[in-house]
Amino acid sequence: MKRVLLLFVFVASFILASGQVKPWEAIAIKVSNKMKDTLSLSESTHGQIYFINWQLGRDKSMIWQEYSGSDSLIRYHLQRLENMRDSLYLPILGEEKFSIYRQKKTNLISNF
Repeated sequence: MKRVLLLFVFVASFILASGQVKPWEAIAIKVSNKMKDTLSLSESTHGQIYFINWQLGRDKSMIWQEYSGSDSLIRYHLQRLENMRDSLYLPILGEEKFSIYRQKKTNLISNF
């Protein structure tokens, strides 16, 4: 738990020190803050969720760079990466909050 919090502080410090927030870093912040508010997450859990979103965003950015010029490969790898999100959230959120998260996600997708 302490490692995750220290890692979160390190990543946040690096972002602030660099002075530039990449688009995927901004999305990681926005998504984790929204989840913190809607699911009433603790600071520790919020940090873990932020780090998952940060990693996924970084990985998506690398996919865009690696497969530029091939839309089908980009879609395939992005979807494969996105399919991992819920399995990463479940151990951190626990069954109760994960169930609430899934309901909100389903509502968001069906209203999109």
